[in-house]
Amino acid sequence: MKTRIPLATVWRFSRCLVLSACFAPFLSGQELQPRAYVPTPVGLNYFGISYSNNVGGLLFDPSLPVTDARVDANAFTLAFGQTLGVFGRTAQALAVLPYLEAHLNGTVADAPQHQYRSGLGDATFRYAMNIYGAPAMSRKEFATFHEKTIVGASLTMTVPSGQYDPNKLLNIGTNRWGFKPEIGLTQAIGKWGLESAAGVWLHTANNGFAGNSVRTQIPLGSFQAHLVRNLPHRSWVAGDMTYFTGGRSQVDGRNNADYIASVRLGATLAVTLTPRQVIKISYFDGAIARIGADIRSIGISYNIIWLKGELNRRNRP
Repeated sequence: MKTRIPLATVWRFSRCLVLSACFAPFLSGQELQPRAYVPTPVGLNYFGISYSNNVGGLLFDPSLPVTDARVDANAFTLAFGQTLGVFGRTAQALAVLPYLEAHLNGTVADAPQHQYRSGLGDATFRYAMNIYGAPAMSRKEFATFHEKTIVGASLTMTVPSGQYDPNKLLNIGTNRWGFKPEIGLTQAIGKWGLESAAGVWLHTANNGFAGNSVRTQIPLGSFQAHLVRNLPHRSWVAGDMTYFTGGRSQVDGRNNADYIASVRLGATLAVTLTPRQVIKISYFDGAIARIGADIRSIGISYNIIWLKGELNRRNRP
């Protein structure tokens, strides 16, 4: 006999699926970024195309009749950045536009459920500035620069530009603004580098959740650490770790059982093909995960780098 699933159960399951918003930073790949505060010459431009596959389980409140919940998502991103000189310090502006497509599967009260979504994700903008240890430098000055201790700060902002339908509980976009202030520390020791960063995600309310409900979320803290080894030909490899905690959400003032506490470990390899072309490969996996997502990510990006005015000079007759 076919099992009838109560509407209340389906509602609770669908409400949990909105947790995809909690691991959206993982899909974009911007949360696990070694060398985020390493200085570069003023006027350096950066363009990157990346792809990542993200597969894993979704972990829910044990009281919910949800088992075997998994996500298989592909993320494609375009990124453009530029190094600036601000008040005599090195600064960087970065814009990222993601496109996501995801399959989510699970069993609710012994009945299989499937959801599929695809579309543009929320655009991300980041402004970072070195406040100690890295003055603004020309290409010639940078060639003789010896990195030691660097302290930097950044502000990342997500814009509610992604695909969103208030009549659907599972969306690519989040229909809210996000802000993440962060401070980072880099210490060079010969060919090695120790890096760490601590920040917190702050979000505005989603006033169009499931129709006319209001969804809010408490701050989500993040900490990341990297051990970097410089390789010949300006290549490098890094061991990476990140920790997230917090982020419990509320719908119309009612708490959801979606507190996030997770640790992810991984590695990143950057290979310089030419002075202006770099390929980066990354792998991350969940080591500890409570309510939230236990995602394994594999990504690759192709990056083009050039100095301001360099392309025009090369194209002159």
